[in-house]
Amino acid sequence: MKVIEEPQLAVKRKLPWLIDILLYPTSVSGIIHLVIFLLAPLLIKKLVFIYFGIVSLVLYTLFVGYVFYYIGHCVFHSSKGGWRAPDISIYNAPDRGDLISQLFLMLGGVAVCFCPAAIYYVIAERTDLLFWLLSAYGFFFLPMVLLTVVMFDSVDALNPIVIIRSIFRTFFPYCGLILIFCVLGGLVAPIISNMPKPYALQQTPFFICIVLDYLLGTAFIYQKIAFIYLAMVAAHLLGRFYWWYKDKLDWGI
Repeated sequence: MKVIEEPQLAVKRKLPWLIDILLYPTSVSGIIHLVIFLLAPLLIKKLVFIYFGIVSLVLYTLFVGYVFYYIGHCVFHSSKGGWRAPDISIYNAPDRGDLISQLFLMLGGVAVCFCPAAIYYVIAERTDLLFWLLSAYGFFFLPMVLLTVVMFDSVDALNPIVIIRSIFRTFFPYCGLILIFCVLGGLVAPIISNMPKPYALQQTPFFICIVLDYLLGTAFIYQKIAFIYLAMVAAHLLGRFYWWYKDKLDWGI
């Protein structure tokens, strides 16, 4: 993760903490990025005549990579004390390698958490108690996995020893973070519930592309902007979690 600039530290919140956290994406840069995330899929579809052509695929991949990069940057910026969505200077803008790297790192973190539940669903083709237990297992580890992936900016962050030790050191605050994530998850549930589902193991690689297109494509665009808005709020919470408990985590970064 590139450090663009150090955020302003020791800023006292002027609003109640819950309201202030929900307003995290409302900086000038945050609003600009939300507009970009709203318009970019539409522009890609309009400018590229053959929507599933190679040019469209490249542009769309870079767009999705930038969305993930900016969400990760929100985590990193908040971990340094930032309290509003950050700007990304044009002079230090990420290159294609940064975008692709961030995309696969964060998708890899999500996959590690939810692969057991996904594989069980594909094989069993039902959502029984075991499926929900595996999903709860994945959701429990997801915040810490994403935090380590962003902060270390490496696949080495997926070391289960580091993740489990970090959760153990901050167990009770981490459980509080999980509860807040559950609330945010409930807010985006109507969007996620409409996502397509794979019906065979062979469909899984294509399913990832379908999910990304569903979340960041041109359909239901306003609902998806709400999803990205809440993702920025969640990223801020992750970064602030590190800010408050970095001494206990003792990651040396």
